[in-house]
This record gives sequence, C-alpha cells and structure tokens, in this order.
Amino acid sequence: MLEAVILTLKIMGWLGIILGILVLVNITTSTIYNVWSGIETFSWKKMLKGIGKSAVFYFSAVAIGIAFTMLPYINEMITNAFGVILLSNELLNTLSSVGILGVVMSTIVIQAKKAITGIIKMSGISTNDEVITWEVEEE
Repeated sequence: MLEAVILTLKIMGWLGIILGILVLVNITTSTIYNVWSGIETFSWKKMLKGIGKSAVFYFSAVAIGIAFTMLPYINEMITNAFGVILLSNELLNTLSSVGILGVVMSTIVIQAKKAITGIIKMSGISTNDEVITWEVEEE
C-alpha cells in the first residue's frame, strides 16, 4: 500500500507543478486586467487569498487521490478480517485509477479554464456571441 500511495503522491506532485503554472497565469492575468481596466485596485491581501485558495484546492485533490488509492487495500483488510468480500479488488483498483484520474483532470481543467478566461480578458478579445433569431411574422 505504501508504494501505491507514494506513486499517487508522485502523480500529484506533477499535478502540483502544472497547477502552480496555471494558478500563476490565472492570478497574473486577472490582476493585470483588473488593475489596468480600473475595476479594482491592487491588493496583496486579495492576491494571497487567491494563492491560499489554490493551495487548499491542491491539498484537497491530493487527499482525495490518496483516499482513492487506499480503497483496494482497505477492502483486502476487511476481507482478511471478516471473510466477507464487499467488492472485488479488480473493481476497486479500477475505481481507484478512475478516481485519481478524475481528480487530476478536473483540477487541471478547472484551473486551465480560469487561466484561459484571464488571458482572454487581458487580451481584449470579445467573447460575446451574437444571437440570431428568426421570427416568423404572420400576415
């Protein structure tokens, strides 16, 4: 179990690097946009609050990844202790892998979306879509 948890931590370490890059892009672009456009004044408190939220988000993702990694091993302990098979280890290994992958990908997608939004706002690209409606006029 320890090897599996260490492997999960290694994966989450890479996630941390990617997440850190995305958070830096998000915070930098949002800060520059908000200060230059006059929406807000620069605030160290608000910036540190954003970095703190990202850190909590990352450590929560790591904890969920470790929890999913431990599922098959806990199931095996229950089976050995009580002689009852709750779920097969193959199923739990698959659920564990899918769970970790889901946590990693959702974390990256959420932060990437925020970073891309910041880049779009900072570059001045309009994302407003013109809606064309067709109205039928009866005579």
